[in-house]
Amino acid sequence: MIKRLYPLLGGLFLSATAMAQSSNDALLYSPNQPHGTARTQALGGAGIGLGGDYSSAHLNPAGIAIFKTGEFHISAGVGISQFTSNYLGNGQLDNKGNRSNFQMPSIGVIMATNKNSGSSTWNNITFSLGMERLANYNNKMAIAGRNNQTSLSDAWVDDFFDQSVSDATLGLGFDLGYYTGMIHKHANAPGDTSIISQASPLRPGGGLPGIQQRGTIETEGGLNEYSFAIGGNYGDRLYIGASLNLPSINYKETLNWSEDDASSDKNNGFAYFDYTKRLKRTGLGFGAKLGILYKVSDHFRLGGTFATPTWYSIHDSYTAEFHSDIENNQGEVSAYSVDLAQGFPTENDYHYTAPLRAGAGASYFFGNLAEPKTTQGFITADYEYVNQSSGKFKYNNGKAATGVNDNISAIYKATSNIRAGAEVRFQAMYAVRLGFAAYGNPYTNDAYNAGIDASRKVYSGGLGFRNKGFYADLTYSYTQGDDRYQPYTIYQAAGQPNLSPKAATLAYNRSNILLTIGFKF
Repeated sequence: MIKRLYPLLGGLFLSATAMAQSSNDALLYSPNQPHGTARTQALGGAGIGLGGDYSSAHLNPAGIAIFKTGEFHISAGVGISQFTSNYLGNGQLDNKGNRSNFQMPSIGVIMATNKNSGSSTWNNITFSLGMERLANYNNKMAIAGRNNQTSLSDAWVDDFFDQSVSDATLGLGFDLGYYTGMIHKHANAPGDTSIISQASPLRPGGGLPGIQQRGTIETEGGLNEYSFAIGGNYGDRLYIGASLNLPSINYKETLNWSEDDASSDKNNGFAYFDYTKRLKRTGLGFGAKLGILYKVSDHFRLGGTFATPTWYSIHDSYTAEFHSDIENNQGEVSAYSVDLAQGFPTENDYHYTAPLRAGAGASYFFGNLAEPKTTQGFITADYEYVNQSSGKFKYNNGKAATGVNDNISAIYKATSNIRAGAEVRFQAMYAVRLGFAAYGNPYTNDAYNAGIDASRKVYSGGLGFRNKGFYADLTYSYTQGDDRYQPYTIYQAAGQPNLSPKAATLAYNRSNILLTIGFKF
């Protein structure tokens, strides 16, 4: 049976406790799209075996050692994302979300000390300092469908009393539902202090024939990585580099969820509820990268990079509000989380360790490289490995978040990412670029993932102009892929039917238009 019918055990726990971390959050800190300057993104994000662009500091820091002069650049652009969902059989109504935003994906400076030019000496040491946006969180998705089995409020009650679930959600939704009377004691018999929700289709004493569920999830912000890198050039053949990286999380999420009685019965104890939860997340991390780049010949380069795990310290702040009508002649009743917590948001501090990453790349240059004004160019490709299942949360008191970490291990797996691009340059001034990237599916075949293949494909192209210490690059990229969203989970005893709603399937696409301008000195 659903565990929401546990006894009250001496009174309701009403404090607004910290919200638990979710295994869904793990991918927020693991970039799965190209990032960097317009030039790099036009090449599908490839650059491990290329160098000579500021983005090398965030891909393979050895690549900045190719610079022998200073450079400053800044990038800006617009991103447009769209989600289309299918939830509980509905793929037509209230199922589209669109979001556009201005972005500054890259800014940085290169400083080079060009001292020698021999084949068996350190010719220059190069430094870089700057920022790249590794992930863009500006999205909106919407789902809607008729549910004949459960309500979101079932999950609140379920988690609240399932003390065996180490990552149980305790607080916001349950407290607000209780204060509005939608969640209450069930007392059909003397001494019965079970907890039920009026919105549940399966509530004892006569449930609902079904409820209409609608949800929108709006997110904004990004994951910005601030990096200091140093690279060395030995004999214009061997380049080595290292970087210290401080990724900064700025993430906001607003969930609007509503449930309505799908019948025309005005006296069955439930009309509707509207629930809004707002999350503000900030965090700072620390990590490092090591890289090597080698010119096998003037036409062929090989590179490799290793990124340590990134250690994050994260702070969450929640507020929520709830409005419901349970047809008890009181009309709509409202409750606000700040009123239950002496005017403060619900807050939580914890740690997360993002997986290490390793990659290799190669580039082939064609044309007469000794004559810059002739037509020439290159083809470059990267391979990257990341084990998404190795991410780990830890509570602020030092204890392991065993339940969440077990879920991460179960629903994620190692992935391989491939990025490739090509550039053709004319008269040393004009360039045309094309790129492609394929990011592997991070999900296992676990039933929780609804069989979704969440791999992503990115198609990109761009133009470049360089003349007398000034350059400008313009890029367009298009990302497409599928994903899933599980609005809530119901825990059941062994042998009971699956009462969790099937995850919503999501079709995703994103367009980015990006301009980078730079100055050499």
